[in-house]
Amino acid sequence: MKLGANRCGFVATILAAVLAAFVDAHATSIKPMSIETLTERADLVVEARAEKSWSQWNPQHSLIYTYTRFAVSRGLKGAAPAEVVVRQMGGSAGGYTQHVAGVHHWQPQEEAVLFLRPSQSQDGTMSVVGLMQGNFTVQRLPNGEAVASNGVAEVEIYDPGQQSPREYSGASMRLGDLEQRILKAAQR
Repeated sequence: MKLGANRCGFVATILAAVLAAFVDAHATSIKPMSIETLTERADLVVEARAEKSWSQWNPQHSLIYTYTRFAVSRGLKGAAPAEVVVRQMGGSAGGYTQHVAGVHHWQPQEEAVLFLRPSQSQDGTMSVVGLMQGNFTVQRLPNGEAVASNGVAEVEIYDPGQQSPREYSGASMRLGDLEQRILKAAQR
C-alpha cells in the first residue's frame, strides 16, 4: 500500500511540474467573447464615468477587492441606475497588494462602456462580464472622435486547438459602432 501511495505522489509531482511548465504565472488566460455574447451574458450594459475607487479585504481576510463607483451617463441594456458600484479582484489594503493579471482598475474621470452582472457577493455591487472583456475604456481623440477598447496587458487567449496561448489584444472600435452592436444584440 505504501508503494502505491508513493507512486501516486510521484505522478502528482510530475503532473504538477508539467502543468507549471505550460502556465505563465504572470498572465490570465481567457476564451474570447464577441460583443454580442458579452451583451447576452450581461444583465446591464452602461456608458459610465469612474468617480471614486477604494480597496478592502473580504470578510475572510483572504482576498482584496477594489470597488469603483461610476456615474452612469447612458444605459444600453437593462434598467440603468444613476450610479453603479463595480467590484473587482485585486488592489491594495492594509499594507498588502494583490495583483490580478488583466484586471484594469479605473482612475477617477475614466470613461467606460461596461458589461455587468451582479457580483457573487450579493451586496448590490456588479462584476464585469468576461473579466476585462466587458470593460471597454473610452478614449477621446483630438479630432473629437471617441474610441472604445477592451485590450489590456497580461492576458492570453486560450484555444485548445493551439500549441500555446496567444496574446489577447482585445477589440478596438469607434464608440458609435460599439453602441450599435450592443443595441442590436440587446434586442434579440
